[in-house]
Amino acid sequence: MTFLSRASVLALCAMAAACTNERVVADLPVPAYTLSEVSYAASNRDLRVVILGNPFGMDPQTFGPLVTANMQNRISGVRTNFTTTPNQTARPDYRVVLAFNPAETTLNSYLCSGQPLRTSPPGGPIVVQGAFCRGGGTLSSATGWLDRPQGPNDPDFRSLISDMTFALFPARRADLDGCGGGPDC
Repeated sequence: MTFLSRASVLALCAMAAACTNERVVADLPVPAYTLSEVSYAASNRDLRVVILGNPFGMDPQTFGPLVTANMQNRISGVRTNFTTTPNQTARPDYRVVLAFNPAETTLNSYLCSGQPLRTSPPGGPIVVQGAFCRGGGTLSSATGWLDRPQGPNDPDFRSLISDMTFALFPARRADLDGCGGGPDC
């Protein structure tokens, strides 16, 4: 690839990134996180989603399915059904918790505790914290932001939820890539 075409590709990528209205940062999964456990918890079954807060002030019975619709097909190699109303196929120890606009600073690991969490009223930018939980413990977590939400059908909101789900279920743990985290890395 010539220098000019490389520069053009980099410029296009920078412009695309500058235009985005959402971003997601994943935390490093706990050492116990494995894709085989994700498969055990969610493969070909319902996976319970707990939603805390509502950035649009919608009816919760409408908002929940809107969120879970944007979570589907985001786990590499695992077919699952994310739902706020799981059937008997759901494994009771596993769930995903999404907290929209927590009212106070909260660690993502707190989301799995089952303790109450206050959220801010609808309106303004969105912060969403998410966790994949086993019992009261966190296996993986992520935080996402949407600066200028245009409503629940906004493509940026849909991307935020989709990207959050992808971040919560990495195909591999990043700390196992490369040289293994030794002193010469």
